[in-house]
Amino acid sequence: MLYLRSKTTRFRKEKTNMMTVHEVASMAGVSERTLRYYDRLGLLPPAEVSPSGYRLYGEDDLKRLQQILFLRELD
Repeated sequence: MLYLRSKTTRFRKEKTNMMTVHEVASMAGVSERTLRYYDRLGLLPPAEVSPSGYRLYGEDDLKRLQQILFLRELD
């Protein structure tokens, strides 16, 4: 079973509980490029895109990423 570690950084938006690509990649142990690839394929689109263009992910997106990573291991 795969677990995602939570890590608070100075960029995390506590009010909205959204995480950047960098934060999600660090927690999940995948590269930022992998997350952008999953977005391009439509597997893991971000919950929001900030006005400055940052992809922002929420808790539901982390659960979906966990499923993707689990299924990837089955291959």
